[in-house]
Amino acid sequence: MKLRFNAFRVVLATNKGPFGATAVFDSGLNVIRAENTSGKSALINGILYALGLEILVGKRGIEATKPVLWKSGDYEGQEFNVLESFVELEIVNSLGEIITVRRYVLSEKDTRLIEVVFGPAVTGSLGKQYGIKSFFVGMEGAAQREKGFHYFLADFLKLELPYVKRFQGEEVPLYVECIAPLMFIEQIRGWSGIQANLPQSFGIRNVAKLAVEYVLGLDVIENEKRRIQISEEGNRIREDWRNIRELMSQIASRVGGRLMNIPAGPVTLLDEPWIAISKNDKEVISLSDLLIAKRSLLLQNSGGTSKVPGSKELDTKLNSQENELLVSQAELSQLRSGIYAEEDELRNLKNRGEFIKMDIQRNKDIKRLRDFGVETGLSVLKDKCPTCNQSITDSLIPTESAVMGLEENINFLKTEAEAVVLLVSAGEERLARLQGQEAAKSQIVANLRLTIRDLRSDLLRSRDLSVAVIREQVHFQEEIARLEQLRDDFEDQTSKLKETAERWQDNRARHSELPHDYFSEKDKTKLGSLSEFFARNVETFGYRSTGISRLHISEDNYRPVVDEFEVAFGASASDNIRLIWAYTLALLQVSLSYKGNHWGILVYDEPEQQKMKEASSDALYAEIARMQPQDFQVIVATSAPGDITRSRLKNISHKNLLEFGEKVIRPMI
Repeated sequence: MKLRFNAFRVVLATNKGPFGATAVFDSGLNVIRAENTSGKSALINGILYALGLEILVGKRGIEATKPVLWKSGDYEGQEFNVLESFVELEIVNSLGEIITVRRYVLSEKDTRLIEVVFGPAVTGSLGKQYGIKSFFVGMEGAAQREKGFHYFLADFLKLELPYVKRFQGEEVPLYVECIAPLMFIEQIRGWSGIQANLPQSFGIRNVAKLAVEYVLGLDVIENEKRRIQISEEGNRIREDWRNIRELMSQIASRVGGRLMNIPAGPVTLLDEPWIAISKNDKEVISLSDLLIAKRSLLLQNSGGTSKVPGSKELDTKLNSQENELLVSQAELSQLRSGIYAEEDELRNLKNRGEFIKMDIQRNKDIKRLRDFGVETGLSVLKDKCPTCNQSITDSLIPTESAVMGLEENINFLKTEAEAVVLLVSAGEERLARLQGQEAAKSQIVANLRLTIRDLRSDLLRSRDLSVAVIREQVHFQEEIARLEQLRDDFEDQTSKLKETAERWQDNRARHSELPHDYFSEKDKTKLGSLSEFFARNVETFGYRSTGISRLHISEDNYRPVVDEFEVAFGASASDNIRLIWAYTLALLQVSLSYKGNHWGILVYDEPEQQKMKEASSDALYAEIARMQPQDFQVIVATSAPGDITRSRLKNISHKNLLEFGEKVIRPMI
């Protein structure tokens, strides 16, 4: 048992003297009996308020408590006004450690503060002093920061709350307010359905499911968390791979080459990446080979002289450079034409992709209307003209081929859309390669023009040193330095890509270790046991709205269903109460059987709702009594007549009857 209540006390300072109430609890079954409107709910709501769980009542602060705790009340015909008040709840954890939680209701102290007394302040020796610490509650950080009360409470009870995802993506602990509705059924909202008072304001995804998974201790919480983490990490690796590949593609483009051995997506086994550069129509070389060739040319040129060659030699070289310029300009023009054509093709493909998306959606909408039985406005599907209603055909050539149906057409369009995505990706890669080749060729053209200008200058002027030869040597040196830098950058990115491949291999290895089924074998056993306990309980409690054999627990949301519909929707008001009894008790029974995370406590405020048959209530008490009292604590607040209540408890060995009669809140002696 993670949580047990020792005692609860209400203390009021009034204009008629001190008032209050004290309830001392045992393990096993505890029954608070008092008349209607006597103040039983003031105790139950006060317990929730003391624990900072008043949101289960649908309110925050003192408004979640009864007015008798902060405004006024009456006793034996005399009214009293509350001047100051507080509640105290003495609790024990699984290690036997005792603390007393004190929270003020009407006071000059802020009601968002909770005092924790480190000792049994309610049941302990009078006058004994204990250490006290203050915590805040009902505010941001109450469950995540050291001074937050729910953070302290979770630590004190050794709850080990899992971290779960909010809709915004951030991780937060599964707040105790989200778990408590499976254990605390208050009178106003709690009996309207299973987890009816579950707060939705925390923005946690699938919070109702997560609460049940936590209580039962299902592996699926950790497995799903691992699955999400692995998936998110995989997405980050894919993004890193794309970014690295894009940088490597840019490097390849700057040398007029294309990437080799680098797939579009991450792989576990990566061949050595390299850049393929076209040497001629039939031969390609690597960037390293290109560097070797460039260095060789530099050595050849630097081995000669920088003096001006003879005019004949200059003429020959000038003609050669001019011819090379013409060829390079033609190649540059062809590259630019190719770029324009590729850009145009990409625009068309992207437009086609958008059109296909719209076409898929149109077909889906038509199918949806067709599924709903709507035919109006869909006459074109029946070979009818929507304007004149005459028969039409969509082909001028007679054919006996069958026309695709809507579903087939949607699937065909989806396949076409996938093909367009692949074509766009390939086109963008080709465009990037062409743009890189254009940049490299533009540089070649610019260098040739400078060389030609220098050669002409050498021919026209008389000087000792050749500007053209010097420029050519400088150009070779600059080109080699540029290529060496690009090679170094490529090798650096290659190292990063290999690291990314290793990360991907590790990610895939951990993904392969996840259970193939959503539920582990332990989870399946626990859910099967939950169905069995639940079915036995509803039968014991006299449920009659549907056949018991058709009842089971859904694996989608862990709710009771009949023919895949939540059974609560078709149940009578009294049977809906029986469902809540059966379900909450079954959660406790399964958790005790398999060492789950149930806190070991159930609180029912007025469980005999909707004029419940006495036999059903008798069965509830008897079923609770079958469990080992040291493992759990059930607190029932009831207004059933005293003789009936005592009769129900007559044959139950481990019970604690707290009889308050007409009024719970009364003068303190």
